[in-house]
Amino acid sequence: MDGVRYETIASPSFTTLVCHLAQGQSMVAEAGAMMFMHRTIEVMTTTRGGILNSLATSMLGGESFFINTFTAVHGNGDVAFVGPGMGDMRPIEIGGRGWILHKSAYVCGSPSVVLDTRYQGLRGFISEGSFFMLYANGQGTVFVNSFGSILAKNLAPGEILSVDNGHIVAFPEGMPFAIRRIGGLRSTFLSGEGLVVDFTGPGSILLQTRQLGTLAQSLMPYMPRG
Repeated sequence: MDGVRYETIASPSFTTLVCHLAQGQSMVAEAGAMMFMHRTIEVMTTTRGGILNSLATSMLGGESFFINTFTAVHGNGDVAFVGPGMGDMRPIEIGGRGWILHKSAYVCGSPSVVLDTRYQGLRGFISEGSFFMLYANGQGTVFVNSFGSILAKNLAPGEILSVDNGHIVAFPEGMPFAIRRIGGLRSTFLSGEGLVVDFTGPGSILLQTRQLGTLAQSLMPYMPRG
C-alpha cells in the first residue's frame, strides 16, 4: 500500500487498523475515524475534491463532508483508524480498475484514491432509490469496513450469485449485475426480503455477514414507547 506498513487488530469483530507511517508518508481518512496517532504526525482537514463533490459524496454516499490527511511530518509514527460500528476491515487494491463501495464502507486509504458518486455505472443502484454506492478509482489502497465479518465470494465465469443489497460491501467495476425484487408483491412484503442484486462472474464480491438495519428492527420491541 504505497509502501505503508499496516496491521489489523481485534479482527473481525472490533477491527482496528494501525498504519506505521515512515516520514513523509500519508493516509486519508473519514472525519472521526482516527483512534490514536503519534505526535510526529500532522493532520490537514479539507473537503473531498471541492465543495460540490463533497456535498454529493456526503449526501448520497453516506461519507463525511470533510476528510483528514495524516502525514508523518516530524519522523516515523503510527496512526490507527476504526470504523463506526462493530465489524471487520479489509484492504482493496485500486489500480487499473475501480471498485464500487457500499455507502459508509470507506474508512481510509491512499491519498491518490478518489471517491465519487457521479460514476455512470451506479445508475442502476441510484434508480432503485433504496441505496447508494460510491466509486473508488485512481491508484492505491482503500480500507472498507463492515457490520459483522467480511466474506469474499469469488465467482467463476458465468456463475450468478443473488445477494441481498444490505450485505454488499464492495465489488469491482465492470462486473455485470442486475437489481430485482424477490418474487411478486406478496413475496416482497411477506418474505422479509426486498431487493437482491444478481452478480455474474468472473469477479470477487465482498459481503458483510450482518445488517445494521436488521439489528435495529430486532431491537424495536425492547425500546421505550410514548
